[in-house]
Amino acid sequence: MQGSGVGVLDKCMALMRCLSVSSGALTALELARQTGMDRGTVHRLLKAMVYWKQVETGDGTYRLGAGALLSASSYLTRLPLRRVALPYAIDLQNVISDRPAIVSVALPVGDQIVLIDRMWTATTPFNVIADLDDRFDMDACTSGRAVLATLSAASAEALLGEERYLAVAPRLEKIRKNGGYSFGHSEQRKGLSAMGYPVRHGDGPALGALVVAGLEMEADMRVSSSLAHHIQRACAGIAERLVMSSAG
Repeated sequence: MQGSGVGVLDKCMALMRCLSVSSGALTALELARQTGMDRGTVHRLLKAMVYWKQVETGDGTYRLGAGALLSASSYLTRLPLRRVALPYAIDLQNVISDRPAIVSVALPVGDQIVLIDRMWTATTPFNVIADLDDRFDMDACTSGRAVLATLSAASAEALLGEERYLAVAPRLEKIRKNGGYSFGHSEQRKGLSAMGYPVRHGDGPALGALVVAGLEMEADMRVSSSLAHHIQRACAGIAERLVMSSAG
């Protein structure tokens, strides 16, 4: 297990990461196997994490606790990308106002992509809104691949590992040929089409991405569509404002 060299903290963070990416609660034994730690050590750390409400327990299993939300909420409140992107996302929502679609702001976190804001139109079915996750493997979703395509091959491989990088590399090359546009269909839900574009200043790595996902929107999923132009302009505007705010 790689880490910072601060043993106890590294072990706690390894447990937090396992619980963060898990689709359900995990037992101490499962956490020990996933982290490579001794089961007794896992139990001791979990006891402390439960005390600090970073982890909740019940029926012999563990999941993230409400205490983790305090840190996440504080981070999101202060995140420049979220604050700057919000008006642009609202404008995009107005562009697609008559279609069942969702506009999301995506943030890369390690090899994951997290949707930090989502807004939907009145015609979007509730089950589409409720069933969509807010975190994905970066190489398995539209917004994540839009971000990955801004990285060098070496950086992308270091992030994903050789196997995952080689599997997604042809799609990343196609995204670059498309000028940064990333498309997907029926990946997270059958019938749901998605278009992502990176928030990027110059030739640097993406700071995030905007993504529009909707039903019956196949005709919009092309580089020459009006929606594509709106997304590109929004991302350019976000990137410019982020650079200006950081310079100030």
